[in-house]
Amino acid sequence: MRKSWKNKLLWLLVLLLPFSFTGCNEAGDGAEAANDIQYTCPMHPQIVRDEPGSCPICGMDLVAKQTADAPAIAISSDLEYLLQPANQAVVSGIETAQPVQKQVQQEITMSGVVTYDTRRQYIIPARFGGRIEKLYVQFNFQPIRKGQKLYDIYSPELVTAQKELLYLLENDPSNSSLINGAKQKLRLLGATAGQVEQLIRSGRETYTFSVYSPYSGYVLDPAVAASPSPVATATPAAPATGGGGMGGMGGGATGTGSSASPPIPSGGFSIREGMYVSTGQALLKVIDASQVWAQFNMPSSQAGQLKKGTPISITFNQLPDKTVQSEVNLVEPVYEAGENFAQVRASLPAGNTSTLIGQLITGKVTYNTGMSLWVPKEAVLDIGTQSVAFLNNNGGFKPISVRIGGSADGMVEILSGLSAQDTIAVNAQFLVDSESFIRVADNNR
Repeated sequence: MRKSWKNKLLWLLVLLLPFSFTGCNEAGDGAEAANDIQYTCPMHPQIVRDEPGSCPICGMDLVAKQTADAPAIAISSDLEYLLQPANQAVVSGIETAQPVQKQVQQEITMSGVVTYDTRRQYIIPARFGGRIEKLYVQFNFQPIRKGQKLYDIYSPELVTAQKELLYLLENDPSNSSLINGAKQKLRLLGATAGQVEQLIRSGRETYTFSVYSPYSGYVLDPAVAASPSPVATATPAAPATGGGGMGGMGGGATGTGSSASPPIPSGGFSIREGMYVSTGQALLKVIDASQVWAQFNMPSSQAGQLKKGTPISITFNQLPDKTVQSEVNLVEPVYEAGENFAQVRASLPAGNTSTLIGQLITGKVTYNTGMSLWVPKEAVLDIGTQSVAFLNNNGGFKPISVRIGGSADGMVEILSGLSAQDTIAVNAQFLVDSESFIRVADNNR
């Protein structure tokens, strides 16, 4: 009986023995795992310790270093915006806003200058060849009036035409057809009706013939540009407006530009007393300054808001209290020195004695825009080659390219790149720093 109990106890010990070894292994593994934990500094990962403590560099508490056997953190679609490259997306809690669709009254301010009306520039050519005997105008921008004597000229051609008329009057006075033809020839050469009558009364030809101005204004050499210059800015006193009784002998084709020859000194003319001139040669230019232009330059992007007849308010920089109302006469696109811009012209009222050529002026045009999207001006960042705004994308912000229009009251117009449903950062400057390189996202999103 006792032997039977001993056998049972022996078999029980045999059965419990494996469980005791398993428990020892688990305890050993736990102790070994506890001994494998290392501690490091979050700011200085080169500091590694086997027990908790403080970082000898910064004094921060050491934290347990994650082992390779630690479970990985699962990344869901909600965290995808955190995995974007740093130059393509920004994570921030900055204030956001949506574009507002509205109509805004805008004002365009342009800088300009007072210049001559090129439609009132006249060339006085030589109707016949000859020699200048005496010149009665001395310097550029000298004021003259209509009918004022310009120069005396000797011309064999004109002397011959006078002799033909006198011969017909003396030898065939009844032949009115030939006599009228001779008179007409003199008038076509530039002689006035008074000069022809004087020739008939005297019965003697004149070898020196006087040429009179057919216009009032300022006289200058044809080679001198009439655009504002240091010479033109100091405009002399306004010329007399009276019209003399004698018509011009110098012809009257209008001219709009200077010749191709280089400009001469501003103090004199290219023609001189004793100089021979040929038929059709441009001798003098007359500019009528009774009406002048206000000429402005403006960006080509804003030129579409102006058209002929648009009201414009003009202020003189030297006389800030003086304002003149006018209308746009011309909007001309210009490409010059590699830049695109537009020239705007408006006529200044005649008889304005305080308006000087070359005077600096400022023009203002007010207009209403159509319905368009507007965002705060700080929400758009100019990166040189384009403008960008930061679009809110599931908690992060990504830069997208936008095309802007005008600006008013701290807002800027968005022409393309955003919709009314988009949400953008109110201040784009807060999302970049001086060393950032922004990679603009595809606007198709």
